[in-house]
Amino acid sequence: MRTYRILSLSLLAAALVLTGCKSKKSEEKTDDTGMARGDYNAETNYVTVVPLERSTFNKQLVCNGKLEAQAKVTLQFQAQGTIENVSVRDGQKVLKGQVLASLDREQPRRQLEQARLAYDKAEMNLADRLLDYGYSLQDTARIPAEQKRVIYINTGFIDAQMALDNAERTYRQCDLRAPFSGKAASVKAQAHDPAGQLCTLIDDSRYLVRFTVLETEYRFVKVGQQVLVSPFVDSDVVLTGTILSINPTVDQNGQIAVTAQVPGNDALMDGMNVRITVENAVPDQLVVPKSAVVIRDNMEVLFRYVDGKSLWTYVNVLMSNTTQHVVEANKDRGADLNVGDLIITSGNLNLGDDAPVQIAE
Repeated sequence: MRTYRILSLSLLAAALVLTGCKSKKSEEKTDDTGMARGDYNAETNYVTVVPLERSTFNKQLVCNGKLEAQAKVTLQFQAQGTIENVSVRDGQKVLKGQVLASLDREQPRRQLEQARLAYDKAEMNLADRLLDYGYSLQDTARIPAEQKRVIYINTGFIDAQMALDNAERTYRQCDLRAPFSGKAASVKAQAHDPAGQLCTLIDDSRYLVRFTVLETEYRFVKVGQQVLVSPFVDSDVVLTGTILSINPTVDQNGQIAVTAQVPGNDALMDGMNVRITVENAVPDQLVVPKSAVVIRDNMEVLFRYVDGKSLWTYVNVLMSNTTQHVVEANKDRGADLNVGDLIITSGNLNLGDDAPVQIAE
């Protein structure tokens, strides 16, 4: 009997524990369900907008070209001798008249001194001979031209004068100077080398830009027109140049050679490949940023902002440049587009028609 009571109490306790567990699980399930049934907040589509306006569109023609220094010269010593020092290196900027390298001056200096002595001696002989004819060095303007020429030749004065001029020129040529300001390139010589080629000097204050356009694009370019030039290696550098000439012939590839000029810049180098953008202004166009136009159903679409919602609008893109499109409403799809419409320019990649949107601050 006692055993039966103990068994009954044990069963009762187990039942109470089981009931408590079920109650707890029921409460937890109720809490989860409550969370699942809580208010659902739809994701807000934040967008930016611009009013649609008619404005001037810069129609662009993009070409590839190459830079060429407008002035470039190979520098070399005109005199013979041994190079004493070189004071320039590749890429160094130099000024007009700056000494870039020098020859050993010892022998040219001696030759110059000898030429001066010979000149002085010839001048003394000339003075003596002029006295024989009743003249002095100060009277040479009064001497008949033919008589004066004979006297100068017989005394060796002309030869001495020419020898002195040559000696002075040779001495000056011991210094190789920059004929214009620019940048040194391909420096080959060094001290103790025999005189010869030193380097190439590039005028980096301006460059020629050579490029080609197709025959069908000939009317797009004209002399005096501005172009934008940007090196491939750094698209952030954009320089404004001017078309100088257009070759009036079409080559075997159906292309026309065009030459423009662009101011120098530290980002530019002789022979560098560049991108040239030629622009023509087209007035009174519906212009939108490129980001405003997206593709839906393989068609061009933009979204207008109307009363807090996005309105799907089919368009035709008529012209494009690097940042903008010229658009018109696609009448075949029943689209409508008017000046003053608010055009969504961002946040539109995943938008659908009639979706709730909010303008980002």
